[in-house]
Amino acid sequence: MHKPAIKYGLGLASIIVALLLARLVALLFAADPSQPFVQFVVWITQPLLLPVAWIDAHQPTIGVRFERGTLILAVLIVLLVGVGSALRRRKRTVDG
Repeated sequence: MHKPAIKYGLGLASIIVALLLARLVALLFAADPSQPFVQFVVWITQPLLLPVAWIDAHQPTIGVRFERGTLILAVLIVLLVGVGSALRRRKRTVDG
């Protein structure tokens, strides 16, 4: 019944996870922060990381850094989407 909303929700979740993983890899390999792509990825993902910012509060601001909060948030989104998808499939098979 609400298949377009579910499809767009899954697409949005996929884009968010891809951006979070791009941020994680860029910061892990000490990408040049003056590059426009790196600036965009860091800027667009910054508001998403506010709930987990305390995890990486003592990370260095330059150089190589592994943001555990970014990884945790990406895994959490994937798990939530997976559970939601499994529940939706189960409800569909129960309803017939």
